[in-house]
Amino acid sequence: MGHDNMMMMPMWFMWTVDTILWFHSWHPTSLLPYLGSCLLLVGFAILHEALASWRVSFAKSNTHTAPHGYVAVAGSERFKEKSLLQLRVQNSLLYTANITTGYMLMLAVMSFNVGYFLSVVAGMGLGHFLFFNKPWHLEMARVDACCETTVGMS
Repeated sequence: MGHDNMMMMPMWFMWTVDTILWFHSWHPTSLLPYLGSCLLLVGFAILHEALASWRVSFAKSNTHTAPHGYVAVAGSERFKEKSLLQLRVQNSLLYTANITTGYMLMLAVMSFNVGYFLSVVAGMGLGHFLFFNKPWHLEMARVDACCETTVGMS
């Protein structure tokens, strides 16, 4: 087993347009595709924060319990009943989408490309500003990691 075909991943930040993002086929080598990749990362980071906000809102809106394994969900003027299984499936799907976007963003940051890093940070900051805009968001304990958002309800 030779090491001739192995690509070495840098362990320092670099500023170059020649950086693979997620897949070998996604390899911008000029400025325009690189800027497109950066814009996509900003959008993806905004989506990540939107999913985190939706998870928080989902948890907050589904806390009213009702008898027989159902949960009363506040509607426009009346309550609908959803089974706990339905709520768990919906919550799990949101969670899965949220951690998937988080891990993809983490991999982009781990490319050690300064543009990718700044795009992820800017997108997450903008997404947080846009989607965590309810007064009760400020009252919640929220612990962020690059790949998970833990929802704390007080």
